Amino acid sequence: MNKVAISAAIGVAVAGAALAAPYAGVHVPLATLMGAAAAISLGAASAVLTNTLLAKPPKKSGGGLMTERLAASGLILKFPKVSESLALSIRPETQPEYLDVVKNPAKYANKDIVVWLRGASEQKFNPVLLKQLFTALSREGNFIHVILTAKNDEFVGYIPATYARLRFTGPDAEVQIARYIVDVFADHANSVYLREIGGAGKIDVISDTAEVAEAMKRMAGGFKRLVVLHDGYHRKPIGLLDFSDLMSSTLTGSAPKSIGAMRPDMRW
Repeated sequence: MNKVAISAAIGVAVAGAALAAPYAGVHVPLATLMGAAAAISLGAASAVLTNTLLAKPPKKSGGGLMTERLAASGLILKFPKVSESLALSIRPETQPEYLDVVKNPAKYANKDIVVWLRGASEQKFNPVLLKQLFTALSREGNFIHVILTAKNDEFVGYIPATYARLRFTGPDAEVQIARYIVDVFADHANSVYLREIGGAGKIDVISDTAEVAEAMKRMAGGFKRLVVLHDGYHRKPIGLLDFSDLMSSTLTGSAPKSIGAMRPDMRW
């Protein structure tokens, strides 16, 4: 626990320095301060969570939570079942005004809405059309997330619906959509920027066959959210591992709810 105390102390020191700097005439870029604070917070939280996990008594003879496979751990925030959701398959040529959910939203009030953006580098999405789509869906509280897939349905990225609802509908929507959708499909390496909005990129993934210890290692390395793939197969994303939820669930001993029942913010 000494490491936890040290991390917390450093966090307090940085916060104090951030508040005092303007009065001392020192200019520190906001992005630098936010990045440092985020890194320290994640480090402190990782120390707390790791200590808690290691201190837990084994659930089974011969193995504890850290050796559990994610598939059996109860820690995955699972995507809603197809039978209980509306999976919108959106391609660059899709015209939002012709979608039944846009024309008759009341018909889908009892279904979670999942937007699957199916793109390719050779055919770009039109930010204007996507703004129309997200503006229409922003009125629906059951619009829960956006998943980006390549031409062969390979997972490319994940975007929290709350970010799409707020930032893909405002005055700078086209700019936001271009950065976090159009540019990602143009070069999958750009999916790393999805972390900026609480999303996950192409490499922010983990197999459901991996152990909890592996997930802890990845998240301690700075991954706030991981997309879980069935058997590591990129065409089968089945849910999310969220650092804050993983920490909360471990501390309280309760498994997270399915995504359809989650709080709407998804912490971006």
